[in-house]
Amino acid sequence: MSLADIQNQIFNLSREMTLSLDAPQSVKLQVKQINLIIKKLKALKKELNLSITQINQQAAQSTPDSLVSVGLDLFGKRKLAGQVRASTRKAIQAEKLSLRQPYIETKETIDRIILEAEQLKLQAQEYLLHHSA
Repeated sequence: MSLADIQNQIFNLSREMTLSLDAPQSVKLQVKQINLIIKKLKALKKELNLSITQINQQAAQSTPDSLVSVGLDLFGKRKLAGQVRASTRKAIQAEKLSLRQPYIETKETIDRIILEAEQLKLQAQEYLLHHSA
């Protein structure tokens, strides 16, 4: 599933998350709906984590030892070869960070929505505490 698909699902789930304190039976049903939304959001977050793991693995597979640094090593320019390798590693880290950023931001959005859902559940519990027979 693409990042755009996940973001679209998150948007739709957040729109479904409502609470109207009208009748105890209705509120109980709405809490169940909110719990289901939370489960779906957590599943989407796991997908995002998997995507981040794949990005990390792809970055780890790209070899930091370029032909230039290996050649410099062979000709005794170890310090320069180390500098080339270090700059290559920094470039890979920067690329990995930029690839992961949209996924991390989307995870933060999920966390905010889950927090909102938990707050709605607390409101519902307070309502039920005062209005249940």
